[in-house]
Amino acid sequence: MAGILTAVWAVIIFSVIIFVHEFGHFITAKAFGVLVHEFAIGMGPAIFKKQKGETLYAIRAIPIGGYCKMEGEENDSDNPRAFSKKNKLQRLIILASGALMNLILGFVLIVGLMSQNASSGFATLTVGEVLENSPAYEAGIQAGDKIIGVDGKNVSSSDEYRMYRKSDKEALLKIKRDGEKLEIKVPSKEYKYDTETGEIVDISSERELPTVWLMGITFETEDGNLFNLLKNSFKKLKFFSLMILNSLGQILTGKIGAENLSGPVGIVNEISTAAKSGFLEIIFLAALITINLGLFNLLPFPALDGGRILFIVIEAIIRKPVPAKYEGFFHFIGFALLILLMIYATGNDIMRIFVR
Repeated sequence: MAGILTAVWAVIIFSVIIFVHEFGHFITAKAFGVLVHEFAIGMGPAIFKKQKGETLYAIRAIPIGGYCKMEGEENDSDNPRAFSKKNKLQRLIILASGALMNLILGFVLIVGLMSQNASSGFATLTVGEVLENSPAYEAGIQAGDKIIGVDGKNVSSSDEYRMYRKSDKEALLKIKRDGEKLEIKVPSKEYKYDTETGEIVDISSERELPTVWLMGITFETEDGNLFNLLKNSFKKLKFFSLMILNSLGQILTGKIGAENLSGPVGIVNEISTAAKSGFLEIIFLAALITINLGLFNLLPFPALDGGRILFIVIEAIIRKPVPAKYEGFFHFIGFALLILLMIYATGNDIMRIFVR
């Protein structure tokens, strides 16, 4: 039963995310008068199709992938409504709109998630209270200070603060106080923490409690009204995007091994885990997947939307289109590399889930 539930959720998540992505291409293509031959969700043989006007709408058997087939997208066409006949800005918008729609979907899902806790307000980066005799107190941090940077990195949300703040290390905090920007070094100190009452106790206490590293500050919260909900949801979207791009950068630079790459099998396994935890966990995972897909598609890599956008930029620089045969070969090689990458990532998933 659990396996069936996982399969259902996987199909729903993949289908919705792919639909939103391809719909972005579709709606902008239609808006600019491009002839769209087919709008399909899934790959392989069609299990449902309907011709409406000039476009065939189809649902295909394999629920991974999809496409918006436009006239003149893959090769030259004399049709005035071909994608290739549109100006550079229109083509760029059509190509980027799929990824943009994925990011918009991610934002909508985040709004839904954060609305669940809006009644308790949202954490800010304004210091609310400084624990007496704490490292922050001794360093000169005051209530009302707004933290805008940690260890040389700008922060705009509590998530970014936690990402860059190394809890057991000294931190260089950049703060804003009465319109003035200051930098203050604040060490961290080990305390005992009562998880039941929330009481923070000096490490010398004889009470047997778990320990935590703290600077000794709490942050103010702001009302959970609609404006703050949307503002903080956007900050959360930015934070997730930073995490994803940071992870990608670490993989490309070798800081994270390629064995950590995950493919469709790994994603389905994560969906299975999320399904056991509840509906909100599934929505959280769907938000991460759609944001990941949107950002990944914008990378200037062959066969991705970002790779096609790159050719438009090159066209703008050299003031003439790159010959279709060269661009086609470039994307073919990229597609082959992506397939190999997917096979490799799937192998990682299988080893991680079924062998280790």
